[in-house]
Amino acid sequence: MIEKKIGLKIKQIRKSWGLSQSELAEKIGISFQQIQKYEKGLTKISVMRLQQISEALGVNITAFFEEGEKIPKVSDLSLRYTPGVVPPETLQSLRKEEITLLKLFRKTRNKKVRAGILKQLRGVIELENRK
Repeated sequence: MIEKKIGLKIKQIRKSWGLSQSELAEKIGISFQQIQKYEKGLTKISVMRLQQISEALGVNITAFFEEGEKIPKVSDLSLRYTPGVVPPETLQSLRKEEITLLKLFRKTRNKKVRAGILKQLRGVIELENRK
């Protein structure tokens, strides 16, 4: 029973971030089929694996044991601050294209390229404001 509850929490938090099972699996180095098994409660999750999942999702490991359907929020005292991580409740208010943009931006590892992307977007906004 506890495996199903934890699996449901993993699924809720993963979806709130707009992540696929494959993307989560890639972050922690396992197959998406294993994520499916965890989410369905078919496979027990070790503490080490649950810690990896919590880090990949940017939540405290205690988030998987909280009662109810509530998705953890950054304001919860049980969560630690993670620089550069957008809280799940923020993603819920974003459009699909904004989530895609954020995910792609995060995958860009080169700092100069990231700075160039930001500079380009600022330039676009500046041009739009002139019209």
